[in-house]
Amino acid sequence: MADSKSKKNPLYVVTNDGKDVEPAENLIDALIKKFALEPVIDFLKLIFQIIMENVGGAVAVDLIKGIMDEVVDSLEKVLKMVDPVLAFSFIKR
Repeated sequence: MADSKSKKNPLYVVTNDGKDVEPAENLIDALIKKFALEPVIDFLKLIFQIIMENVGGAVAVDLIKGIMDEVVDSLEKVLKMVDPVLAFSFIKR
């Protein structure tokens, strides 16, 4: 019997004009790798970390939440443009 943790159908992403093949953990990871969004994600994480270190109260938390909601809405719009069927499976609004 095979190991229950092994994947039956592993997910791979072809990048660099077909020269590189990278494994992906899930569909979101595959999209990030396919469209080379790692630097953007790292930048957003850094900005979020800096902002959270400087948050001083409830008003600041509400402001940060508003900014993050705008970022998520923008990413959802991009996902809908790139692949509407895929967006339907992720966005539950």
